[in-house]
Amino acid sequence: MKVCPTTVLNSDASENVIYNHPDFPAYIKKGNLSDYPDFRAVSHWHDDLEFILILEGQMSYDVNGQKIFLQEGEGIFVNSHCFHYGYSDAHTECSFICILLSPQLLSVNDSFKKNYLNPLLQNIHFPFQKLNPIIQWQNTILHDLKMLYEDNADYLQPFIILEKFAHIFKLLSENMNFFPNHTKNTADILSLAAMIGYVQKNYQNKILLKDISSAGNCCKTKCTSLFQKYLSTSPMQYLNCYRLKKSIFLLRNTSISITETAYACGFSSTSYFCELFRKFYNTTPDKYRKNV
Repeated sequence: MKVCPTTVLNSDASENVIYNHPDFPAYIKKGNLSDYPDFRAVSHWHDDLEFILILEGQMSYDVNGQKIFLQEGEGIFVNSHCFHYGYSDAHTECSFICILLSPQLLSVNDSFKKNYLNPLLQNIHFPFQKLNPIIQWQNTILHDLKMLYEDNADYLQPFIILEKFAHIFKLLSENMNFFPNHTKNTADILSLAAMIGYVQKNYQNKILLKDISSAGNCCKTKCTSLFQKYLSTSPMQYLNCYRLKKSIFLLRNTSISITETAYACGFSSTSYFCELFRKFYNTTPDKYRKNV
């Protein structure tokens, strides 16, 4: 889950993270759940390790279809190449710190990567770890995450990031949990990844359910079932939420008209765009832009 304004995809449909500084692969930001349509982030995946620390409120978090409840003071680690997103069905606010750290930061050499990084990064039985402050080693990670944010709020401090990342990685490696049923979902995850990648690459064009299902090499019924199982939404609802996410970026960062924004994000009409926007944000695109 990331509070980044845009999403760029790699060739494998993973997210190409836009870091705080383009030459140093670390992303550290504070976010609010209300920044997302319907208080629900868009599901995504990437090579980077992701960490969430809840500052105020609470949220549900989904990793590869497994739902985890997080409240103030708790956090979560999401392993590389796992689908994830945060949300609130009750539409309650949640303030959180989001940190993404690329494995490249610790890739000292091939031997270190093979013997120390890959056993965690490639552990398909370890998709996530909920971080509870009452457990000592997990509380240590939560403390490191908070320090990472506070020390890098104004200016990126590479040495501090490297130090804390190495410490966090060590603790995770020593305390890896085991999810024995995780491998059973591999085929579903691959199909879903292809369909999500198709949506995110083609959202500006007209997309039908059959187009999404074809991208995942499955029928429309299977497609709908996978989206519901892993993302708790329908394929077309996911598409609309992704388009709304893109519209938010345009409203915040450009001066193009509402009509131009609607068509740039793939909506068939301005009226439909405004209708959906009001439904999810309880305001109009024009008022949203003025308030921002």
